[in-house]
Amino acid sequence: MLSSANLNLEGALIYIALMLFFGAGILYTLIVFIVNSVQKKPKSGSYYLISFFVSGFLVLLISALILISLLP
Repeated sequence: MLSSANLNLEGALIYIALMLFFGAGILYTLIVFIVNSVQKKPKSGSYYLISFFVSGFLVLLISALILISLLP
């Protein structure tokens, strides 16, 4: 029955937001770590933690702005 289907759209939206945040944060932090290691520029752990949160937040903000612009 179609009427008895339980669509958990809020949960899916939360999972998508978490995947975007952590995916972008980890990818950007890994790239920055590799570049700094090759250039022999040691950075502190707080530098990488801040870059993780900033990049994750920016990707969420950009994706929300794109989603809002696509709505009629």
